Amino acid sequence: MTDRLLTARQVAELLGVHVETILAWVRRGDLPGFRMPGGALRFRETDLDAWLQARATRRGTPRTTHAARLTTVPSDEPRTTTDEEHHAR
Repeated sequence: MTDRLLTARQVAELLGVHVETILAWVRRGDLPGFRMPGGALRFRETDLDAWLQARATRRGTPRTTHAARLTTVPSDEPRTTTDEEHHAR
């Protein structure tokens, strides 16, 4: 079984936040990502699922489907702008 690798842009789109937010979360150590040999940042889909599930479990929220988890931004994270909001400025 292979674990799908996602780019920062893909993760940002899935979570509904700006790509800079994803990069900031990685720099702070809040979001699990890793560098490929060429330096590209990637995210394992299973790591993201676990990351989201850990946050949902801490809040006592019910478990959700994979697609719903990937479109939900953890509520205790700082408010960030979406790509649409960012470009509207």
